[in-house]
Amino acid sequence: MNKIVSKVLGEKYDDLWKLVIRPERDNYSLDDLGKTRFTHNQKHFKRTDLTLTNKRNLKLCCSFWEPIDEERKFPKLPCVVYLHGNASSRAEIFPELYYLLSSDITVFAFDFSGCGKSEGEYISLGWYERDDVECVIEYLRSTNRVATIGLWGRSMGAVTAIMYGDRDPSIAGLVLDSPFFSLKLLTEELAKERASSIPNFILNQGVKCIRATIKEKAKFDINDIEPKVFAERCFIPALFCHGLNDSFVNVHHCKDLYEVYAGEKNVTYVEGDHNSGRPDYFLDSVAIFFYNSLHVENLKEINYGEKIGDIKKAGDNNINENNINNNQNQYNNINFQDNYGNMGGESEEEILQRILELSKKEY
Repeated sequence: MNKIVSKVLGEKYDDLWKLVIRPERDNYSLDDLGKTRFTHNQKHFKRTDLTLTNKRNLKLCCSFWEPIDEERKFPKLPCVVYLHGNASSRAEIFPELYYLLSSDITVFAFDFSGCGKSEGEYISLGWYERDDVECVIEYLRSTNRVATIGLWGRSMGAVTAIMYGDRDPSIAGLVLDSPFFSLKLLTEELAKERASSIPNFILNQGVKCIRATIKEKAKFDINDIEPKVFAERCFIPALFCHGLNDSFVNVHHCKDLYEVYAGEKNVTYVEGDHNSGRPDYFLDSVAIFFYNSLHVENLKEINYGEKIGDIKKAGDNNINENNINNNQNQYNNINFQDNYGNMGGESEEEILQRILELSKKEY
């Protein structure tokens, strides 16, 4: 049957299974990751490149950004692990990197197995990638330089974050950009879109054949990649995001996943498609979200008002009035309760208002 369906679909058949497990690798150089030592907002940082080995004995190429030792405020600092999309790499971390570093949060990014410079022939849309995350988390905790840990994932990375979050409830916060609700459903939608001239009964059989091909080549079942199942069991505070013009993963996937997610949650929908850069107001809000989620261990030792003022947009310009208004309109439901780092008994509105006022200041 595989041969018959592949003959009917022609080149589209190979295109479809490769779209799932063998998209084109992101080709980049280490120069694309910036300098190993650099200055941002008058603070000095360093990047350390390293290699880890996952459970399947595949090497993962990684980078760790943190303050230089002379400017490190605490022995252990919070860390956000950035999880890239299916045809991307750790180089995707820009410009998100600077928003996090400005919040006294270290950043770890790596190429999933089968992506970028890491070893591996295929990707698995979260199935084996969660083991890659486990490998990274174990390393970070072994360094004795990391306190709380958050995950920021996009597309495949967002799904991986949910699947790993179900496994490790100690993760302090998740940012989930463009996740899909079900890989089987996504595969069916992509098949119909890319082979719209083929009769439905042939396409349905084609999806079954694609499933078999993926099982044979990549050793996992697309029917097992059901983020909705993991989301129902995940209680980590989460911030969802999706592009309104996403033609690769339809926005309904995010909406449906958000509805079943078990933990504290907030969602925003932004202009743009699957690979568009995200607007400043969203990145500002992510920095605030992670700051309040991750700085639990150090909050008693720092001036809360002063540190929250360090959260400002990457680059030379200060946050403008439109971004402040967008922050207030679209993120005023973010929960700043005690487990997010609320100090002094302030209400959500008081904390948010103070953050917004401080963000307007010039530094």
